[in-house]
Amino acid sequence: MVISRCVSLWSPLCLRRRKSVYPPRPPPPPLSPASAAFLFRYSSQVRPCGVSPAPTPMTSINEPPFESGQPKTASTDQCYQVPGQNPSEIDGIAQHTFQRYANSSGQKRRGKGVAVVWLRNDLRVFDNEALYRAWISSEAVLPLYCVDPRLFAATHYFGFPKTGALRAQFLIECLADLKKNLMKLGLNLLIQHGKPEEIIPSLVKTLGAHTVYAHKETCSEEVNVEKLVSSGLQQLELASTSGPSTHLSSTSTCKLQLVWGTTMYHIDDLPFDNSCLPDVFTQFRKSVESKCKIRGCIKIPVSLGPPPPIANWGCVPSLGQLGLHEKEVKKGIRFVGGESAAVSRVHEYLWKKIYKETRNGMLGPDYSTKFSPWLASGSLSPRFIYEEVKRYEKERQSNDSTYWVLFELIWRDYFRFLSIKYGNSMFNLDGPRRVKLRWSQDQLLFESWRDGRTGYPLIDANMRELSSTGFMSNRGRQIVCSFLVRDMGIDWRMGAEWFETCLLDYDPCSNYGNWTYGAGVGNDPREDRYFSIPKQALTYDPEGKYVSYWLPELQALPKEKRNFPGHLYIKQIVPLKWGSYQKSSNKDSTLKVRQAHSKGKQTKGYER
Repeated sequence: MVISRCVSLWSPLCLRRRKSVYPPRPPPPPLSPASAAFLFRYSSQVRPCGVSPAPTPMTSINEPPFESGQPKTASTDQCYQVPGQNPSEIDGIAQHTFQRYANSSGQKRRGKGVAVVWLRNDLRVFDNEALYRAWISSEAVLPLYCVDPRLFAATHYFGFPKTGALRAQFLIECLADLKKNLMKLGLNLLIQHGKPEEIIPSLVKTLGAHTVYAHKETCSEEVNVEKLVSSGLQQLELASTSGPSTHLSSTSTCKLQLVWGTTMYHIDDLPFDNSCLPDVFTQFRKSVESKCKIRGCIKIPVSLGPPPPIANWGCVPSLGQLGLHEKEVKKGIRFVGGESAAVSRVHEYLWKKIYKETRNGMLGPDYSTKFSPWLASGSLSPRFIYEEVKRYEKERQSNDSTYWVLFELIWRDYFRFLSIKYGNSMFNLDGPRRVKLRWSQDQLLFESWRDGRTGYPLIDANMRELSSTGFMSNRGRQIVCSFLVRDMGIDWRMGAEWFETCLLDYDPCSNYGNWTYGAGVGNDPREDRYFSIPKQALTYDPEGKYVSYWLPELQALPKEKRNFPGHLYIKQIVPLKWGSYQKSSNKDSTLKVRQAHSKGKQTKGYER
């Protein structure tokens, strides 16, 4: 899904990942009130790009009347907002959802003092077990987000920006929405700039907090930060026991409590130890589907207050404060960040769209769920999607499309568990299977791929979409990956790190897991995942609608020529590994093209 199709499965995890060097970064200046107000624009000002959708009534009496429509056809300059509802509809759907899933039983808190919930890739209120545990174990909860400068440094091998402007903007919107939703529940979000291992112990000491709760990560960079925070808290304990303290005694026992909450299937419920995780996805899927039960969502009380006394809660950062420049999405898909938008998209998609029949599409807002950016930021819980799918099946019907949404989530789970099993090998050139292959790092070839100037319209269109929107279809990701590593012979890590820069739905587990698959160095024993460009173009873009959308220079060509423009387009940078890219309008010749390219080993690839 990235899901490209549903959830963004392009990312891997690891316990001891690539070693990164993070340059020190001074804290940015505070955001002005005017700029802070601007950051909340998505909930009050953003309108669907290109159109102003009108509300339409729901067909189910069990659903609230919050819906809007967008055109299903893509003009050459159309920009689609996802979700497609207007801001008031998004707020209404979110409020209705929170009320339906809220814990209104009047549960009593059992704890004393202050607990901190350290938020990272779990930027949501609903089904947030770390937040719930902090609330139930304390008298006051402090939600904290650290703007870690390391997230905006350079990638390990090739020095690309770790976070591009589009994903940073999406993060900003997620933080603004989270802050708003926490305030509705009687809390707030403390935003501080700096390294968590420096910020958290200082806060704990000041407030006398007894516990820091956070969701467990699995990749080495994130795990290393967890270890540094835990070490900082231990040092705080040693300091408090070596002499008199002016703070609450709870600081002498403060611990970092890590909670598992990133997958649909809980790690403790797997029918095997993670070291015995199957190397073939189908074996994993059949095992968990038959032997595991998915836990229910954590229901949050209607009130989480009061917060501890904080003089300055900080402001949501601007792109400028993150060292980035604004990049406007002018065509394609524009995602709205935040939990409110996430639950609105789930509502919009499950109750208005159907997925499996179009899951290999490439153009428009409705060929896939588009859940992946919110899943990657933690604005959306996979267990919430599961419960909503089951509710839809109960009230409407169960079909292939509803199952396929869950199928995508199982793929996402699988990559996360794989990263625990294989650790940093998912980031190494030889991959988990230590396959020795010869790779090139030719900069000119890579830049032609990166910038969409390869001479192959299907490749160029996908890469331009990625650069312009931060998103690419699942099918597109498979195709451009195959072209880079199979036809160009370029080091797959260059592609993986460029995706890390650009993708809104980047998470290391799915991203690197998929790239190792595509490069033939992943845990899957099947190799040579070659995707024939002519065959893919004929199958998934037969009239050239997608390529002509992103490559306007092809619009004047006949439909059958758009994917096969010959000398009417830029020169092809490299020949294809399998077959010729020439296409005849003769039906027999077209059939031969299909047959010739089907001889290359074709698999489902990373069919997420």
